[in-house]
Amino acid sequence: MAGHLIGLAVLVVAAVWAHSRFWNVAVVNGKGISRLAYIQNMERHGGKETLEMMIAQALVLGEGEAKGVKVEQKVIDEEVAKIEQRLAAQGQTLEGALAAAGMSRSDLELQIRLKKIEETLSAPKIEISQAEIDDFLKVNKEQLPTGKTKEELQTLAKDELTARAAQASASAWMENLRNSAKVVTY
Repeated sequence: MAGHLIGLAVLVVAAVWAHSRFWNVAVVNGKGISRLAYIQNMERHGGKETLEMMIAQALVLGEGEAKGVKVEQKVIDEEVAKIEQRLAAQGQTLEGALAAAGMSRSDLELQIRLKKIEETLSAPKIEISQAEIDDFLKVNKEQLPTGKTKEELQTLAKDELTARAAQASASAWMENLRNSAKVVTY
């Protein structure tokens, strides 16, 4: 009989611990903060942005799969290596930068994969004219770096205009993808 009581007591303690551990996300001065309250609070504060980000990721991955766009691990590794080099030049490490951003390496790899799919599927045929370059240099004259040759400034202008055009194309592609998708939220 005593063995049964000890077994029952252990079972009750384990159940209370499990309930506390899995039902609560934290215990403050003996009072639990429930997982449900935490989730509801998260949904009110930033949940919409998180959901939109997750929907966008699902759309991009789905469209990439539908169009047969595959991003090889080698391409991702090369991008990670470039990031590591830039960070090292600034005296930082990838691990430190990821930790500061609240990201893991797999989060970074997913972001790279998504970006590569987006770049492939939204890639515009960008041709920057000399007139556009000249206009950019004229409008942004005060912000341009000094000590650069005319050719270097033109290259800088062309790169910036190309990046802007690519970003505009990617935004339009994503908006079109979102508008043509059937998304049901609860």
